[in-house]
Amino acid sequence: MTKEDKQRVIGKVVAINSDRFSVELLSGLDNFNVSGFDDIHYFAQLNSYVIVPYQNYYIVAEVSGVREKDLNVPFSNPTDQILSKIQAGKFLEVLPIGTIKNAKDESLNFEFGVSVYPTLYSDVLYIKEKELDTIFKTENIKVQICKDSDDCKKGKCDCKFRYTSLPIGKSTIFPDYEVKLDIDKFFGSHSAILGNTGSGKSCTIASMLQTLYKFEENSATGSTFIFFDVNGEYYEAFKHLNSKNPKKDIDVKFYSTSELPVEKIEGVECKMFELPHWYLNIDEWSLLLKASERSQLPVLRNALGFTSLKTDAHFNHVVSKAIQQTVSVIDNSAAKGQRMHLILEKFGKGSLNSTILSKHHFSSQFGSFQGSTPALQQQNQQNFLNELKTYEIPDFTIPTYNNDEFKFDDFEDLIELSILYEEAFGNKQIRDYCSSMITRLKTIKRDDFKFLTECKTAEKSDVYVNQFLGLNENLKETQVIIIDLNSATDEMIEVISCVLSRMIFEKLRLSSERNKFPVNLVLEEAHRYISTDSGKVFGDANKIFERIAKEGRKYGMFLLVSSQRPSELSKTVLSQCSNFIVHRIQNPEDLSHIRQITPHISETILRRMPSIPTQHALIFGHAVNLPTTFKVNEADPKPKSDNNKISENWFKEKGFEPKF
Repeated sequence: MTKEDKQRVIGKVVAINSDRFSVELLSGLDNFNVSGFDDIHYFAQLNSYVIVPYQNYYIVAEVSGVREKDLNVPFSNPTDQILSKIQAGKFLEVLPIGTIKNAKDESLNFEFGVSVYPTLYSDVLYIKEKELDTIFKTENIKVQICKDSDDCKKGKCDCKFRYTSLPIGKSTIFPDYEVKLDIDKFFGSHSAILGNTGSGKSCTIASMLQTLYKFEENSATGSTFIFFDVNGEYYEAFKHLNSKNPKKDIDVKFYSTSELPVEKIEGVECKMFELPHWYLNIDEWSLLLKASERSQLPVLRNALGFTSLKTDAHFNHVVSKAIQQTVSVIDNSAAKGQRMHLILEKFGKGSLNSTILSKHHFSSQFGSFQGSTPALQQQNQQNFLNELKTYEIPDFTIPTYNNDEFKFDDFEDLIELSILYEEAFGNKQIRDYCSSMITRLKTIKRDDFKFLTECKTAEKSDVYVNQFLGLNENLKETQVIIIDLNSATDEMIEVISCVLSRMIFEKLRLSSERNKFPVNLVLEEAHRYISTDSGKVFGDANKIFERIAKEGRKYGMFLLVSSQRPSELSKTVLSQCSNFIVHRIQNPEDLSHIRQITPHISETILRRMPSIPTQHALIFGHAVNLPTTFKVNEADPKPKSDNNKISENWFKEKGFEPKF
């Protein structure tokens, strides 16, 4: 131990457990402070740090408790009692959290976690600014991207800097220190922001991005943040990003399912949100229509396949089979006639239409083929069937669904055609089995699903996805994309978030340049659409988010999950998060859930969560050196999530006109 270290000894380790040490303070440290050469050092504040020299490094420990042990000496007057308290032994309970080691360049490095413990009676020191600088990573917020040009070699390097750390707030214990997160480790992995409603989650997200886009020397123009904004909060927070950016090169794109802002702001593009229904894959159609796997899914699969039929001949093959089935199966003559007329008028193409019935002397009035004798009637029916067979295509197979454009209003007819085709092969009960799916399809025709059913876009899916990645003709233009879902139902939110996330994931997964275009999905109120609730409308929609959580890192797609109910979130998604920013959480179920998914976090840290003040949070994970409670930087402007000022809104003149 160096001479300087000896001068800052405050006590000795007197008890060692696997997760904590007990430190007996030196006598005379009654006020829990020491006057050093540089300052007065306080060392017994809860959640502050002390260090223990061991071999060639320091063990950093966090103060979790302070206590004293009375002397077993009787006293006869108040003065003796006071003296007894002064002379009583004072102890600190500390938790080992990491080590500080010397690097090769003689700088200090902090590593979270402790593998070697000190010996009994090891000295304990108060911590100095130099060690705090190392713990909080106050240096190296940016590095220069040197192109090693001739000017660079001559000492005239003017190459740009890229930022490696993002300041997000101030330490509550050491208010002079900024809490910074590692940009690569936070935004390059899945993270979660958790807390009760009103605890400041949306302000934390807004503050982080506002700080990110204010860097002066180089803008994060390669970033892509896609917000599923279910509460309509973030437009207010981000609409001035461009004007506040030093280089004016950060743009925002705003989509809404209801109405657009009236104001026009430079750097903000506003559009109505559309999701063409033909972009849904078969699994998503199945979820949307709640198609059962055994009976309804084959009908749905065939109907979607019919959207890819390219020629009249293919349609007529299906119609021919359906008509033949009607003739051979339906006994009621009137019903038979109505069915055949309906099929031919609705689905027949070209020469296969209702005139073929009159050609073979079919009477709609009697629902049968006419003739002067029963034999002639039978012959007319047989001639009719023979002509239908000329429309059959040998070895015909229904094509696979290729996401070809089709009108939503036609899809109910295609479902009907698919049922008729199944009936042609003897499946007589299929119509009854599919009644619930057809009813579900009809409900989707309501107005709030117009974004899906009445799309006017004719863009290819690749061009459609590009606009949500901030690309315009393959050039990066927009950094923040907000999809305002405030007026959307849970059902709509599930559909939009699931389908759009899947399309983006597929584009990144199939990219030849893997992991070169990072995309961060911000899932606001994530428990509403990636929960494990079996009663959700979109059923297994969270499977895509679970897949992104497990595989997204390989392709550059990352989740930022924000929720007030972590216990209702998909365990798979939450367990894959490497970083957590936790605001106040008081629900026992939620606290228990966090315990289960973060076993490396101590019980002491978890006990802080119910008492964290508003605008404060606890951050832990790979992006920071150690778990830290901090005051979040102010968001300016704030998201549209202010608390209701009840006293202002209650005590007014009678007869006032409320604003909605």
